[in-house]
Amino acid sequence: MNTLLPTTLHGIEIALVLGALQLALVALLFRQTRLRARAEHVSAKSQERLALISSMSGFGFWSWDAATGEVWASKHSRAILALSQDGALSGQSLLAAIHPDDRPRVLEMIKSGPCPDSMEMELRVAGPDGELRWITAKASAYCDPRGAVMRVAGYVFDDSERKRSAADLLKLQKKLTHVTRVALLGELSGALAHELQQPLTAILCNAHTALLLTKSAKLNLEEIREVLQEIVKDDKNAGQIIQRLRALLIRGETHFDRLSIRDLLGDVLTLARGTLRERNVQVSTRISEGIPDVKGDRVELQQVLLNLVLNACDAMIDNPARDRRLEIVVDLEAGSGAIIFSVLDCGSGIDVEQLERVFDPFFTTKVGGLGLGLAISHSIIEAHAGRLWATNRSDRGAAFHFTLPISEPISEGKKNHEQHNEVSVYC
Repeated sequence: MNTLLPTTLHGIEIALVLGALQLALVALLFRQTRLRARAEHVSAKSQERLALISSMSGFGFWSWDAATGEVWASKHSRAILALSQDGALSGQSLLAAIHPDDRPRVLEMIKSGPCPDSMEMELRVAGPDGELRWITAKASAYCDPRGAVMRVAGYVFDDSERKRSAADLLKLQKKLTHVTRVALLGELSGALAHELQQPLTAILCNAHTALLLTKSAKLNLEEIREVLQEIVKDDKNAGQIIQRLRALLIRGETHFDRLSIRDLLGDVLTLARGTLRERNVQVSTRISEGIPDVKGDRVELQQVLLNLVLNACDAMIDNPARDRRLEIVVDLEAGSGAIIFSVLDCGSGIDVEQLERVFDPFFTTKVGGLGLGLAISHSIIEAHAGRLWATNRSDRGAAFHFTLPISEPISEGKKNHEQHNEVSVYC
């Protein structure tokens, strides 16, 4: 009896220990279940918040694990990229969503040397209806100490609406630019008609002269040849005026070409010559020696210069005829390497408070003016990577300046050349 008591007590102790262990395991499992449920609840809430942020902001979030190749993408991100809402994703499926023409840029950025801190680019994707969408994608790469990419995370944003709005705005600006160009030529119509009348009248007179010479008993072939040469010359002059008018009237796409400054000024002054004569404006041009060509759209730059020339003529309308002098200066802008054009008049200048406002749309100091010429000119020069501004001259009158980038780098020989000016006078 006494020998069985310790054995019984030992068994009871083991049973109690096992019971305690079972209770501990049950408690641990219960705690883990609660923690898992809490984690799932927190994760679900985080997903809900992320989905809400995505839907409100328009951003879709995604990440890529380099070790597993797995891609996680939010619902909004999948919608933007036209991906399945439920299917598993990989780097290949993410890349396949991008337009084929844009994929090489993405691969090049991924493979470009050291681990990048951030990447950003505009891409195209095809929507489920086949419509092309523009998206902005930005990502950050997280790398190990050796520089190998471990994970990439970022967001995508559907930028199609902004792109469409920008395209519509560009079309509207082009139409407005064309309208102001037509209005500009409307101001020149009387003078241009007179300018064309001169060569046409000369052609008619010379043709009559040639007919009279052919009726002569003794033909003088040399005189007839001279008359015919005059007819050809006058016809070419009239044709050039018509071609320049046609170029300004036709609304076409912007084309950036290499342009000679002398040709550019020559075309503008030819178009304005009738108005300059009619208003008794003396024009001088000074082009520094060695000035290189510029890169730009010929018609749009002609429009800018023509607008500045006509504005200068208007500014001097109250001056005595002998005191209407217009000067056009072309030089290299110090320190920038760009070319600077300056159109200077001898008028009354611009009110200091209006120097900045003159480029605002619909602001004008002209009676009956639209207030669009300078605003359009400002946008044209900005589109050419230049700038346009106005100043008052130290003595009298106003000056309008604009810069244009050169078509190619200037050699050292041209940079250090001694400045010489050529002067041409149009009246």
